[in-house]
Amino acid sequence: MTMKKIVSWVMVALCLLALSACQSQEKRIRHTAEQFLKAYYTADYTTAATYCTPALAGRLNRGAEMGSHVPEEIAQKMKEAVMQTSFKIVSVDVDKENACAVVHYELTAPILDGPVVKQMLLQLEGRTAAVDGIE
Repeated sequence: MTMKKIVSWVMVALCLLALSACQSQEKRIRHTAEQFLKAYYTADYTTAATYCTPALAGRLNRGAEMGSHVPEEIAQKMKEAVMQTSFKIVSVDVDKENACAVVHYELTAPILDGPVVKQMLLQLEGRTAAVDGIE
């Protein structure tokens, strides 16, 4: 094999490796976003908080604690409304320079006139992603 062919194969291998790394990062981001949204839109704020940065987790936990003081009848109606909500991730935009990603998702609920596109911010650190804000 000539040196030119060896260099070509090495370059192809490096490109494939880089491409797979980007795809796996996006998969991790999607997984975190989906698990967070699944918990959030079933009113399981304790589980949702495990997918968040400490600051957002604290706010969710405080909100869940405050929700425990709502009368049972109202809490049940709120939970029923939340349980009828569904979501679908539309896109993931990764900003490597700022170590963050924006996930756009479509939200559907009986109280809405139609699907609404919303977004959430995830902070990236190494191989992990954590939800840092939700619209």
